[in-house]
Amino acid sequence: MVNMSFEDKVWYQKLSSKNILAVAPLLPFTALFGAVTSLRRKCYKKGYFKSTKLKTPVIVVGGISVGGTGKTPLCIALLLKLKELGYKPGLISRGYRGKADSYPLTVNTTTDVKQCGDEPLLIKMSVGDSAVVAVDPVRERGAQYLEHLGCDVIVTDDGLQHYSLDRDIEIVVLDGKRLLGNGLLLPAGPLREGKWHLDKADFVVVNGVSHDLKYTSMTLVPKPVVGLKAFAHLEHEMDYLQKGCSVCALAGIGNPQRFYDTLKQCDFEVVDTIDVGDHKIVDTEVLKAKALEHPVVMTSKDAVKYAHLNLENMYVLNIEAVLPESFFESLNEKIKSLGK
Repeated sequence: MVNMSFEDKVWYQKLSSKNILAVAPLLPFTALFGAVTSLRRKCYKKGYFKSTKLKTPVIVVGGISVGGTGKTPLCIALLLKLKELGYKPGLISRGYRGKADSYPLTVNTTTDVKQCGDEPLLIKMSVGDSAVVAVDPVRERGAQYLEHLGCDVIVTDDGLQHYSLDRDIEIVVLDGKRLLGNGLLLPAGPLREGKWHLDKADFVVVNGVSHDLKYTSMTLVPKPVVGLKAFAHLEHEMDYLQKGCSVCALAGIGNPQRFYDTLKQCDFEVVDTIDVGDHKIVDTEVLKAKALEHPVVMTSKDAVKYAHLNLENMYVLNIEAVLPESFFESLNEKIKSLGK
């Protein structure tokens, strides 16, 4: 059994006698956080802080809560669909935990993950030539770079609270199981912004089944578990992991429990896990030791970090975001209505 984290016990449970003692001391800091973020938004709205507006439509994909919600697979699905609709899409990311010599950085499938970060590299590996992927901690500069390269629609990954880049369309992503947790702002709860942002967003996508007809349900469909080397295109022969076997799960994502549950749903028995924080890297010797006991199955976001290493008994469970066609039709109509 996986032990519940602090977040699961406090943030993602309804307020009760079981967690109120942990929440109460944090409430003054939550009030301060709310006041500061509200003042910041007003400064952008009044023009005291500069917000860069592009001629090219900008679509922001982000969340109002911390942790993994499924933004990366949604971005991949968006880019592929936009290309199919005849656009020349580009994506800008801050490249969390990446450090390049200069910015903006154009991401290729061979770019060192240490330079660009795991999510941008995964997105590029997934979309190939269908979209340009760039990294820049200064999002407005990176977006202008994509515009200069000829992109006619720009997607920003996890940029909902980055108001220095003006946006034309907002897509908020929610975890269908966790939703808004206890409904409180950081640090007493998981929210970066209040529930009010859901009402002003153009689209709200729920990773799972949405019981609100105003929201769009997104299903993450798992693909067959494939060997790490095959995933990284280092081997042409596909190495699939047989269902029903016992595995060690590695998930350096915001909500690892969701990955463990997906493995179980795919008929794998999770007998061991490797504890690693979001975006972090596990020591190679630890991986090798675990792989001697059981096949190690990791997320695709983790796989890009270890693809260059000569590791055996490593596998990848990749997923694909599936959304209703009506969502993409509405998005296309919204882009065209901008008249840019």
